Amino acid sequence: MQRYPKIALRNGKRYFFRFSQVQRIQHIVLFSTVITLALTGFPLRYYDQPWAKPLYEFVGGIEIAPWIHRITGLILLGLFVFHTGYWIYLFFKNRVGRLIREKTLSVGNVIREFFSMEMIPNRKDFFDLIDMFKYLLYFSNRRPHYDRMSWKEKFDYFAPYWGIPILGPAGAALWFRDEITHYVPGIVLNAFYIMHTDEALLAALFLFFVHWYNVHYSPEKFPMATVFLTGYLSEEEMIHEHYDEYERIMKEEGLELEIIPQNH
Repeated sequence: MQRYPKIALRNGKRYFFRFSQVQRIQHIVLFSTVITLALTGFPLRYYDQPWAKPLYEFVGGIEIAPWIHRITGLILLGLFVFHTGYWIYLFFKNRVGRLIREKTLSVGNVIREFFSMEMIPNRKDFFDLIDMFKYLLYFSNRRPHYDRMSWKEKFDYFAPYWGIPILGPAGAALWFRDEITHYVPGIVLNAFYIMHTDEALLAALFLFFVHWYNVHYSPEKFPMATVFLTGYLSEEEMIHEHYDEYERIMKEEGLELEIIPQNH
């Protein structure tokens, strides 16, 4: 596996490693497919709206747009399978493998390793959430000191992750609706339609407004964050968003005397 320096110097400024190339490529595939699916799917869901027909014609019309939607959906499902397989591979290779080498392999230790993974919600996230409300409501003048992944990023991660297994099978059933109705009543297709369209709307609203605002449109990041392209976050952003990780990396790199305090 490719190793990335924890701190990279560019034009005299420090940048801290966040995402590998594999992770960045997966993210690009994810947002590209989601945008394409939204453009080719919502005009059908809201066909009676004045914007639906011109948008649908723009993305290919009735002859091409459905196939773009289906093929893109298959790509998204493929990404889900790859990401899950990649995650399982790294878990067993790095964490379970280490337990085997240290001769400490047990069910309890495997479970503890699972819940110590950076994207799994933990006790610290709960207290970080409380600290955030205390800060926003002026009960405290100290911002939460987030670690490598904050509760907000974990929420961003699991929002699409659990939605894809709902969207995918429901979309496949609607694709092969004629064959499906040989085995299940039509009301099941109605349920699949609701699952597919409502989950798609929920995912799009969250990603296009909440997620995009947090990572691109907020005043300190506008007009666009670059970490999803470069894999590195500036020192200023690390101090603001991941202060616990910032302190830890600076100490690991022998730079503890150069740690900048987080401003209130």
